[in-house]
Amino acid sequence: MKSSLLFILLLLSAGLVLYSSSCDLFLTMLFYDNAFYLQNNAFIKAIDVGSEYFIAALFLLIVGIWCGRRLKLSFFTHPLFNLIDTKKLLFLGISFFGWCVAFPYSFKIFFHRARPYQTDLFGGECMFNKAFEKSFSCSVGDSFISGHTSFAMWLFALALVMPEKIRKSMTVLSLCIVFMVGASRVLGGYHYLTDVFFAVLLVGSGIFVTWKKCFTQNVPNNACQPVYGKEKNVCHQI
Repeated sequence: MKSSLLFILLLLSAGLVLYSSSCDLFLTMLFYDNAFYLQNNAFIKAIDVGSEYFIAALFLLIVGIWCGRRLKLSFFTHPLFNLIDTKKLLFLGISFFGWCVAFPYSFKIFFHRARPYQTDLFGGECMFNKAFEKSFSCSVGDSFISGHTSFAMWLFALALVMPEKIRKSMTVLSLCIVFMVGASRVLGGYHYLTDVFFAVLLVGSGIFVTWKKCFTQNVPNNACQPVYGKEKNVCHQI
């Protein structure tokens, strides 16, 4: 099941890279009529700005709670504040500063892909470039990958450290928020579809792999455990 899902994601990624010109341009043209008519939409702007402030405030809140527990302040003795321990906070910090901030901005600096509204196809002066294609015509281009979408992926990291009984629902909720943020960036003419898609795929993969390394242990295939009622040296495969 996992290998099949990985294979599908790889195929989808390859398809988007190969046909990113047609995919990106077709979708972007749907929201362009001499200008990106949703660029100044109040709801789009609220998602763009609000999501960043909300996520940053949530991260600072979690850091503050951890500090309060370390200082043994009476207010933070409630069991609810025990959800985030030092190891989880370290993981969230790596995800926040590493995968959700430094990683996407390294892509922006290297590729210099022009945003839709910066290209000559949509009223700008820069040339259009496909995903993973370095641009030499737009020194101010920073479209690939989407920073807002990458930043929103931190909610996925937060969902992974939640208690197991609510982890799935929190993961679904976090990805719904990521989808809303990514959609707002495309609708406003700030990003192409591939900017958003690869932000989710690359940042999400990095966060997930880091979580697996931090919080799960690999069990050897030949591991065995005792079979009760049998002799002590008898075991069966786990």
